Amino acid sequence: MLMVSVQNLDEAKESVAGGADIVDVKNLREMVIGSNFPPVIREVRRAFPAGVHVSVTLGVVPNQAGTVALAVYGAGALGATSVKVGFIQSDYGTALRILRESRRALEGFDTKLIAATFADSPLYAGIDPRLVVQLAEESQSDGILIDTLVKDGRNLFDFLDEATLKQLVMEGKELGMSTALSGTLQIANLNQLVRINPDIVGVRGAVCTRGDREGGAVDSTAVAHLKDELRQRLVGQIDVYDGSAPRLPTLPA
Repeated sequence: MLMVSVQNLDEAKESVAGGADIVDVKNLREMVIGSNFPPVIREVRRAFPAGVHVSVTLGVVPNQAGTVALAVYGAGALGATSVKVGFIQSDYGTALRILRESRRALEGFDTKLIAATFADSPLYAGIDPRLVVQLAEESQSDGILIDTLVKDGRNLFDFLDEATLKQLVMEGKELGMSTALSGTLQIANLNQLVRINPDIVGVRGAVCTRGDREGGAVDSTAVAHLKDELRQRLVGQIDVYDGSAPRLPTLPA
């Protein structure tokens, strides 16, 4: 499934028009992956049928279980398909407690809880991203996400190699979790991603005008192009094991 990060309803509509399976509502003005406002989330959720997944990013949460649980409850009340709780400057025990309280907060809702870690978290003395499956299992989360915080040209594969990511994805799937990878991913990474085979691939800059995740806007043509490149690899039209250089997209000006 293709997940596209959006900041507003217009971007959500562009994403869905281009074939995105999941629109992930976030706020780039609060850190690089902050939380958006309830009216925006409500507007996006109401704009699409239930078959279109609308996820909510809480970004990097504070080490306050009650505050996070209340935010998670809000995502459930707004009808989010899933809510992602990410940690950076937390220890494992604190993160586990927060996720467990988040799990309790979602009782009675259909919203899935996603435990998120960051491949570059060692730069911030954060939780080892390789513990994400264990963290999700112990907190009874529904899925995992591995993302990145730095947006300086480096991406997911600059911090975790393909073999490590594949192992984590396999472990998550064996436990019945959804598995998602994100972090400044581009078409040039699709061969690796298809070999790893997560359930969800998340992007933003790759489908924005000028390839600019902050200054540009999500464009349906770019979304459709990336979705087709992914499809070609999944059905074997492009051999992800042949070592050939992937084609690069032509993004709107």
